[in-house]
Amino acid sequence: MKKIFVCILFLIVLFSCRKSFQTSIISKNEYATNFSIQTQDKQVTIISAGNCVVFPKDYKSKRCVITTTSASAYIDALGEINSIVGVCSPHYFYNPKIKEKIKNQSIEDIGNDATLNFEKILALQPDLIISGHNPTYEKILNQLSKQGIKILYVEEFMELHPLGKTEYLKLFGTVFKQYHKADSLYTFVKKNYEKLKEKASHATTKPTVFTGIMYGDSWYMAGGKSFLATLFKDAGAHYLWQDNKKSGSIPMTFEEVLSKAKNAELWIGTSNFKSKKDLLNGHSNYAWFEAYKSGNVYALNNRENQLQANDYYEYGSIYADKVLSDLIKIIHPEIIPEYELTYLRKLE
Repeated sequence: MKKIFVCILFLIVLFSCRKSFQTSIISKNEYATNFSIQTQDKQVTIISAGNCVVFPKDYKSKRCVITTTSASAYIDALGEINSIVGVCSPHYFYNPKIKEKIKNQSIEDIGNDATLNFEKILALQPDLIISGHNPTYEKILNQLSKQGIKILYVEEFMELHPLGKTEYLKLFGTVFKQYHKADSLYTFVKKNYEKLKEKASHATTKPTVFTGIMYGDSWYMAGGKSFLATLFKDAGAHYLWQDNKKSGSIPMTFEEVLSKAKNAELWIGTSNFKSKKDLLNGHSNYAWFEAYKSGNVYALNNRENQLQANDYYEYGSIYADKVLSDLIKIIHPEIIPEYELTYLRKLE
């Protein structure tokens, strides 16, 4: 029955994209689960974040608008940054090239988290809009779609494996006609990641680690099947919630976290705090953790500008090997002694 259901579901997805041809090749992803690419005689079909978009076989985006910062990194990595004509919430972008183009107005500000500027986007005449699902955007994006602009939803942050995010290079390589460059970069990052993982697997110790901070009355701990839990495992750590079966966050009280993580050796992922003092100002009871007392506290803000735009959410989405290197440097520094942290920073 399960096989029959899968077949029926696959057929439904194909028919929802309206056309089928005798020649049909579906590319198989190695890690990414939230997108697929199907090449047919006269078209390419991309199913991403639950939506289906059909492109002509020879399509290449020349004028695109993006609403997510991570999209800029994939596009820039493929040498197509000049195709970006509009971005949402410019202050969120870390990439200096994007910032410069915004300054000289070769990239326009097309809105913010609350809304998109329909008239401005239409005037830019984009052939593609890349966005994540956002309820405040849906109505305007639907209107723009009726004007003949293709809308591609991309949500790489939903992937549960670090290389799943990297693999989105293939999606961007398809719509920007840079597939070979995309595949080459993906392969390079994957091989580095796998080599690092192999080295970490031979470590004789597994230091205990936990993550997150309090938000209001809750501490949202990463589940044992989450993206972050995978990274900790591959870096040779013992994540204290690794046996949890959830892929999302687990809301917990401070007392619940303290009872399990009080004596943990490492605290990795404390938002964007600048120092231990700033962290303590957020919640005075953080001082009860041994990791805080010993100074083994790390934040993801080593590449952050004055407006707190963070490159981890841009190029960090591509370079899973650098993210893993950061963790290994902290957890098992003897494995890569010459490496310097890229995205993580020790709080002093």
